[in-house]
Amino acid sequence: MKKQKTVVEKQETPVAPTAPSVVRPTTAFTQALAREIVKNLTALSEMTTRPFHRAAAPETKESIGEHPILVDTSVLIDGRIFSIINSGFLSGTLVITQFVLTEVQHIADDADPMRRAKGRRALDVINKLKSQKVNPWAKTKVVTDNPSEVNEVDSKLVSLAKSWGAVLLTVDFNLAHVARAQNVRVLNVNDLAQAMKVALVAGEEFAIKITHEGREREQGVGYLADGTMVVVENAKGRVGEDIQVVVTKIHQTPAGQLFFARMK
Repeated sequence: MKKQKTVVEKQETPVAPTAPSVVRPTTAFTQALAREIVKNLTALSEMTTRPFHRAAAPETKESIGEHPILVDTSVLIDGRIFSIINSGFLSGTLVITQFVLTEVQHIADDADPMRRAKGRRALDVINKLKSQKVNPWAKTKVVTDNPSEVNEVDSKLVSLAKSWGAVLLTVDFNLAHVARAQNVRVLNVNDLAQAMKVALVAGEEFAIKITHEGREREQGVGYLADGTMVVVENAKGRVGEDIQVVVTKIHQTPAGQLFFARMK
C-alpha cells in the first residue's frame, strides 16, 4: 500500500498595509473652526436660557404712559425742548421712536460738518431728556414701533399719533399743518416761543443795547431778551451803548413783531 504524500502549501506572510500620510490642518483653518464652535455654543446658550423669547408687542397708549407726546426729529435738533421740560411747563411721556433715533444717528454721521453737529446735538438732547430729574412729571421713553404701511418719517409719526391718540411735538411748520389736517393735536415749539415774546405798546419805555447800525440812515438796532428786533432812530452813533428808548411803532411780520423806537 502506497503512502500518500502530504503536500504542505507554503503560505505567504501577509504584508501590513502602508499607513496613510497624516495631513495636519493649517493655523487659519484651526482658528476658523474654533470661531465657528464658539459661535454655535453661544447661539445654543441663548436658545436654552431664553427658550420663550418673543418679539415685543406693539405699544399702546396705556403701555407708553400718561399723556404721550410723540417727538419729531426737528425738536431734538432744535434743542429747546430740554429747557422747556426743565421749566416744568410740560408734563407727560415724551416718546422717541426708533426710526426717529435712527434718522438722528444718520445725521450725526453725515459728511457735512453742519449736519453732523446738529445730529450730535440731537443725540445729546436725547440723553439729557432720559436722565433729567428736575421735572418728575415728564418721562422719556424710546419705542420700537414702526408703521410698515408708510415710508416717510413724518407720515410714520402722524400715523402713530393717530393710533395712540398722542400729541405730536415739532418745530416743522409743514408737518404741523399735515398733522392738524388729520385731526392730530400738535405742539409747535415755535408757537410757544412767539407766545412768550415780550408784549410792548406804543409809548412804553425800556433800556436796550444798540448792537449794530440799521439799514436806513442814522438807525441803530438792538434786541430784546427774547430776540425781538428793535430799530431805534438816530442811534447809529450809539453802537455798543445801553440807552433808554420809547416805543413809537409796532410792526407785525410773519416771523413775529418788530419794534420801532426813538431815544428818550
